[in-house]
Amino acid sequence: MRLQPISRLLLWDYGRGSLPYDVLCVLLLLFLFLAAAPAGPDASAVLKSLETAGRSLKTMRADFVETKVLSILNETQETRGTVLLQVPGRLRWDYTSPQPGVMMLKDGRFERYVPQTKQVFRGEARGEADLLVGFGPGAADLGRKYEVTLRPTEKVGAADTYVLDLKPRTGGGLFSAIRLWVERSRTIPVQTRLTEPTGDYTTIRFDQVVLNRPLPSSAFDLKLPKDVVEVK
Repeated sequence: MRLQPISRLLLWDYGRGSLPYDVLCVLLLLFLFLAAAPAGPDASAVLKSLETAGRSLKTMRADFVETKVLSILNETQETRGTVLLQVPGRLRWDYTSPQPGVMMLKDGRFERYVPQTKQVFRGEARGEADLLVGFGPGAADLGRKYEVTLRPTEKVGAADTYVLDLKPRTGGGLFSAIRLWVERSRTIPVQTRLTEPTGDYTTIRFDQVVLNRPLPSSAFDLKLPKDVVEVK
């Protein structure tokens, strides 16, 4: 039996230039293109890139917009300011609107100063470092602490991002779920969503992110007025 040419088998007897012939050619080319296209990264590959970028991070400065949604009250609160990070273990949030304030983590403890009431709150740091989850050496522990799912890519502003959902492997933390938007070009988080067990959630977007530039030596010194009231 004489073998039929491959074009005859695929395209039957449609004449060249006919509509069925053209449609089948397009579908065949599309199939070949998709089959040859490289597979996108999986969650473990994005985590590995975060870990590599985290090891090289020494300092970070960024503007931020923090939006908190209170689900039960159907209320949204927005704050803005700047954030500084110095590896290891130093973190400072300076709030500029709607009310000025400072929150700082240093040597395993936190301080939060409220100028309006002249109060400073001090205590042992708990989950405050999760506000910058994915930055620095701590990125190496994400796969151990969380179940990680890679979602479809999204844009945050002009940045193309990978989207990671993090679910804590053990309960009892401040947050029941975390979502990270990771800039593809520099592999750093540019947006974070922190969901509390109550259903309330906070989204923090980072803008004008500057990495590994020297910070002032006094960046993590909290200057307080003499009449400040300490609350523990």
